[in-house]
Amino acid sequence: MARPKRVIDTSVKKEMKSVASQWKRFRTANVLSQKFLAEIVNVSRRTIQSIESGRIIPQQRTMDAFNSLRLKYEAEGRPTGKRKQKQVSKLEQGVI
Repeated sequence: MARPKRVIDTSVKKEMKSVASQWKRFRTANVLSQKFLAEIVNVSRRTIQSIESGRIIPQQRTMDAFNSLRLKYEAEGRPTGKRKQKQVSKLEQGVI
């Protein structure tokens, strides 16, 4: 017997998409693996995959752990995105 499809409100879909892109953008910008991020926020790698694909919205404790990690990275001034690419490039050239 086939499972009935769940109807998801469009506002919930938008939130899921927003959370998904936020998590993936942070993880890739800081060169973190899904496995490593999962260990830090105390969930499985599969949960990280589901969050980043927009299939689920994380529980509040998971969001709190993620936000704490994000704030810690920002406070430490870790380079992300283009800043990181420039810094790695300077390291390779021996400028830094």
